[in-house]
Amino acid sequence: MLTTDRRRFLAAVAASAVPLASGCTAPTAEQSDGHPIADPVTEWPTFRGSRFNTGYARGVEPTGPEPTVAWTYEASGPFWGSPVVAEDAVFIGGTDGALYALDAETGDRQWAFATDHRVEGAPAYADGTVYVGSYDTRVYAVDAASGEERWNRALGGLIRGSPTVRDDTVFIGVGCHNLACSWYADEADVTQDGWVYALDAASGETRWKYPVGDEVVSTPAVDEGTVYVGASDATMYALAADTGDVEWTYDVNDMIWSSPALAFGTLFFADWNGRVHAVDADSGEEEWTADPLANYISGSVAVDEEGVYVGHTPYNSLDDPQTHYGKMFKFDRRTGAELWSFETTALEIGSSPVVTEERLYFGTHGQTERDGLGVYALSTSGEEEWFLEVGARGVGSSPALIDGTLYFGGTDGSVYAVE
Repeated sequence: MLTTDRRRFLAAVAASAVPLASGCTAPTAEQSDGHPIADPVTEWPTFRGSRFNTGYARGVEPTGPEPTVAWTYEASGPFWGSPVVAEDAVFIGGTDGALYALDAETGDRQWAFATDHRVEGAPAYADGTVYVGSYDTRVYAVDAASGEERWNRALGGLIRGSPTVRDDTVFIGVGCHNLACSWYADEADVTQDGWVYALDAASGETRWKYPVGDEVVSTPAVDEGTVYVGASDATMYALAADTGDVEWTYDVNDMIWSSPALAFGTLFFADWNGRVHAVDADSGEEEWTADPLANYISGSVAVDEEGVYVGHTPYNSLDDPQTHYGKMFKFDRRTGAELWSFETTALEIGSSPVVTEERLYFGTHGQTERDGLGVYALSTSGEEEWFLEVGARGVGSSPALIDGTLYFGGTDGSVYAVE
């Protein structure tokens, strides 16, 4: 088994889309024994599509049988962050420090809002406002129509995850100082601490903050009364949404970058030790774990009615002449039994999948530029439908799917709309 220090070193080169969200279209009821996404999805306003983080695009038309690039938008730096789609616009942050608003149909830029550093987390849209965090330690509230700043707050640490909006509160994890962002953390002279913040959505004022002994790059999942979020202290936290008090904790063996998905009364997530967990959302008791024999898992799971989907990064060593490639897995959501795995031509899968009733979409990336990196479309039974190659280091961004169009960012500095 790898040590934590070794895994933290590997985190430096993973550079995956942790991004980690806010309300979705039509969750029917507060967290219950069913899937919270019960009606057809018409917007994708957060990193994983909803404040439940399931990545499930129920009722959404899939892309065509062959990928057709409808448009691209080119920026001045790579995109590791993930897009959200609302009000006929695509909102996405880039490593050039800008938050972009693009016309969802044409790709034309509506506006660009400049922060003072990299934006690697996905934004969240709610009630005419886009919320986003930056490596400049600030979270911003930006008018979705005009791109004008409404407020910003300095929170004391680099922000690599994504906000989740529930009613009038913005929940967000703060702190990033693993080797993937340590240079920037040293430059900013921030502490090694991390926090979970609850901010007033209208003003940015702090309602509460919970201190964590390590960074928080996971994106919270939120039901009616509880906030669920992972941290790099190897702990999943359940915090009271109104006070920040701890309801329960669940300990694993390594960092949690994965954003927890909440469905069927269960919390699903992965850890840096390469395991997938299902935990009772009320009590924090383990229901099952699965081990896909990963070197690490940095992305988040998708959950539909039957399965839990997640990509892994396998272990490759100079001592082993065989090259191992990243796989996408489907596990039975009730038992954790592996249903299938699909091997890609990439060494890493950090992109979190989006799933419909028919299709599964995800990106692949690498530590260096090479061929065979891009975006896959699979059937939900694990068969390849198509592959779209993307240059540079591939795609760490997690796709968003709306009305037959797949949106994602590429490390080649382009935002893609694929039909």
